[in-house]
Amino acid sequence: MSKRLSTKEGSSFVSRLLVPLSGILAFISIISFQIYAEEGMVFRVLILCTGLGTSLMFLFLSPAGRNFITYFKDSIQEAKRVVWPTKKETFQTVVMVFLFVLFSAIFLWLADKFFEWVLYSMVLGWK
Repeated sequence: MSKRLSTKEGSSFVSRLLVPLSGILAFISIISFQIYAEEGMVFRVLILCTGLGTSLMFLFLSPAGRNFITYFKDSIQEAKRVVWPTKKETFQTVVMVFLFVLFSAIFLWLADKFFEWVLYSMVLGWK
């Protein structure tokens, strides 16, 4: 990556408090969803969605959240630059993997039968 993420984070009390506050708010909204089990489902889902949405808002307002958003955007741009294999290359790779697994399974089966023959027929004398 040519761009470097900013490592300078705000050291203010509020910016350090946003991530734990976000976690606590998410936890409280999940617990509230369970506590109000007698209430209607619409009310419970509204509490849950509001709490989790507010929690995500606090999380993305924190310096760590802003860095995550920047990282996510850069990841999307990087994925667009990737040269993906063609259909033919993908098919050839799948066939090679399939053949390798098939030959490995046959080899392991033959090795198992050989050791079975050596152990049971020659060593133990069982038939």
